[in-house]
Amino acid sequence: MDCQLTGKRALVTGAASGIGKAIALALAREGATVATHARTAEKSAGTVDEIVAAGGKAFPVAADLTDGGAIAVMCAEAIERLGGIDVVVNNAGVCDLSKVEDMDESLWDWVIDTNLKAPYLVTKHTVPTLKQQGTGGALIYNASTNAKTADAEWSAYNTSKHGLVGFVRCIAAELGEHGITSNAICPGWVATPMATSLHESMAADAGEPYDKFYDESMRFNMLKEILPPETIADMAVYLASARGKYVTGQSINVCGGLCYF
Repeated sequence: MDCQLTGKRALVTGAASGIGKAIALALAREGATVATHARTAEKSAGTVDEIVAAGGKAFPVAADLTDGGAIAVMCAEAIERLGGIDVVVNNAGVCDLSKVEDMDESLWDWVIDTNLKAPYLVTKHTVPTLKQQGTGGALIYNASTNAKTADAEWSAYNTSKHGLVGFVRCIAAELGEHGITSNAICPGWVATPMATSLHESMAADAGEPYDKFYDESMRFNMLKEILPPETIADMAVYLASARGKYVTGQSINVCGGLCYF
């Protein structure tokens, strides 16, 4: 079967591990050349090595996503080395839990800057090239089912994801006439290092054994299954491909039925 993304050029943020790594591997497997972002080039070297070993094309780019200047430089490097750009995946995200009255302002800023401001800046610095090329493109954002819910102690994270979905819809309206789609994928709990870290903290706070707490929480969906990162990568491939050409302005749940609205 022909690859769906042959000749496409993609940038994936947060590609060192978890969902971002799975997306980068999937895009490359379908024929795209991938610029894999992480805070340092060394952090995403493993992803690049896997892609190259499988016969794909990839290279690392680096930036601190709380540094606007660094984001601009990273996007310019990715576009130059790719020779243009067709797919932009804003995947990188962070999370920490705190009650509002206990939350330090720096925590709020870190979450909002990484999860909401950075996608805006990556979009800002890649859209001009997408428009100039005149061949359309796909903007894909990793949101969360938390973008549709309200949860105690999750205010910074949920706010960033609610805002991200709103941004995605506005960008879809701005860029639709250029054939550029903009969509958010909303995962539920997915088996990633972030999920492990959060469950360790939540289990400790609840005074429950980690293994039992993790298994029950991760399977709290209609399918009663633990979702691997590849489930999100499959949706990213669809949205990046010709099959997703007429899907835009959407926030698509991939969560085993954890969220159904």
